[in-house]
Amino acid sequence: MSPLIKRFTWGLILFQMFFWTLVPWVSHHAPPLDATEMYGWSLSFEWGFYKHPPMPPWIVAIVQSIVGKNMFSLFLCASLAISATYYAVAWLASQFLDEKESVVALFLYALTIYCHLWSTDFNHNQIQMTFWAWSLFVLYKTLQSKSLSLAFVLGAVMGLNALSKYTAAFIVPCALLLLVFSKQWREQVNLKIFIVATLGFLLVFGPHLWWLTQHDFMPFRYVTERFDELDQSKSNFLSLLDYVGNAFIAHLFLWIAAVFYVAKLKPKNLGSSSSTAIELQTLKNRQFLIYLGLGPFLLSCVVGIWVPLYYRWATPMLPMLTIVLAYFLRGRLAHLFQRKYLIAFILIQFIFGIVYIGKASLNKNSNRGNYPAPEIAQMVHKNWQTLYPNSPLRIVAGGEWEAGFISLFNAGKIYVFTQADYQLAPWVHPEMVKNCGMVMISPSQKELNQFPDAKVQAPIVIPPNSLYQEVIINWASLAPQGKCD
Repeated sequence: MSPLIKRFTWGLILFQMFFWTLVPWVSHHAPPLDATEMYGWSLSFEWGFYKHPPMPPWIVAIVQSIVGKNMFSLFLCASLAISATYYAVAWLASQFLDEKESVVALFLYALTIYCHLWSTDFNHNQIQMTFWAWSLFVLYKTLQSKSLSLAFVLGAVMGLNALSKYTAAFIVPCALLLLVFSKQWREQVNLKIFIVATLGFLLVFGPHLWWLTQHDFMPFRYVTERFDELDQSKSNFLSLLDYVGNAFIAHLFLWIAAVFYVAKLKPKNLGSSSSTAIELQTLKNRQFLIYLGLGPFLLSCVVGIWVPLYYRWATPMLPMLTIVLAYFLRGRLAHLFQRKYLIAFILIQFIFGIVYIGKASLNKNSNRGNYPAPEIAQMVHKNWQTLYPNSPLRIVAGGEWEAGFISLFNAGKIYVFTQADYQLAPWVHPEMVKNCGMVMISPSQKELNQFPDAKVQAPIVIPPNSLYQEVIINWASLAPQGKCD
């Protein structure tokens, strides 16, 4: 990347790290659902979880080991993921566009909803944004250089991508189609590159494959259940329409800029030079952009003909869309490289920040961000200490969110025992429950039957205030019967 692109990229990264960590932190009284789930999983190192592969919980564990166990760390994880994505997008843009267009493409990407209003609930889609963009980054470098060392890195990064979310697989058929239909790119690979890349992938992803075989491929059963849920809510056609429509709306600022400059300016002539080398590189760039920039998303749409899709699954798949459009608009978007548009970008970001903060007061009664999570957590801990003053609270059973924030807002390591199910939370085992006891939040009758010695306690009542209405939490406690190590 040129010094100009680097300067704008690092400026954008610093803005993202500060602004979009601060905005949710000051506006949330309780953590988001997915981020809380990632936190609960992060308390035990595992090679997989019943819903997904393990990358986001690993990131949460690393970040919290540095900044501590708090809600701030969850928003910091999200900002780190988006910021790392920006660097890969900027580098990719610099390979296909000139300096000014590269900067414009990067900043238009930063205006997609994935990078602001949807950026704060750290989950598998978000962390895959990072590794998806970096996979394309390393793939392009590997094919250009024919380097075996880069081929190994490519396999490793694709392994990290797959450890983020299995939809990483959509990159593979698109890359293979590029090699099949493009003689120019096919000449850039050989068998050694395939073998080395595969070894890199298996080295990183192999332990998770082994974990899958030992845990009855639980994430795939979860995916099947999600498909069944989506299938009941709407037809495949409507879910596909929703999927494509949301991807379109997410890039609204890109479409506005494109339509404006298509109407206003005449196109430049791409590849007008008589140099054969330049013409060849132009052809290769165009092929890469189509197959890898658009291909995975289009392939997912084809899959959507047969299975229902959820609109946020598109989040990681389009890091190159702004680059693709800028490339085919032949220099028109470079006109956005002006001081007034940079000021407009900052103003738009601040407006989004105000909207994000304001939605809490507008959504007082239904927004999770307003929920009295810290107050509930402190009351649960206080009541536990009253009941069992000589035993620390070490296990909280319940839903991912409720049990998660009770753990998050109390000191020490308190394991989240998901739905009191040993299969869903293998880091908790019967002997541990017997010795340590546990709190059960909003326990179902099935869960109470599973632990007949648990005692239903008087409900916890949190009185209303300016943030939330009165909240009543039912809970039960299981007394510890041994030494809790």
